[in-house]
Amino acid sequence: MRRILLSTAILATFASPALAHPEHEEMPRREVRKPMAEIAKGEVIKLVTQAKLASSWSSAKALKTETRTVKGLQRWVVTFQNPAIKAVSKRTLYVVLSQNGDFVSYGHITPK
Repeated sequence: MRRILLSTAILATFASPALAHPEHEEMPRREVRKPMAEIAKGEVIKLVTQAKLASSWSSAKALKTETRTVKGLQRWVVTFQNPAIKAVSKRTLYVVLSQNGDFVSYGHITPK
């Protein structure tokens, strides 16, 4: 009887990890997305490093973030202002992002 109790205790000890709750790494995690203004700022910095925009744009601040319908699709439009630019028509930059935050386009004219 003693051996049966001892073997049952040993079996229960080794079998318990197999019956345990699954690890949390196996469960899907919800990603926390950055704010659209932060994503757009990163895209502006990429455009500056690619020499598509003047270097002063890397210090420009996002004025507003809004959703608009651009070419029939819902898009995020982030507006930047750069007072260091001499031409008044080029001081405002519009960065267009998709609903999930992917870069679509940029320009100095309001996207329609």
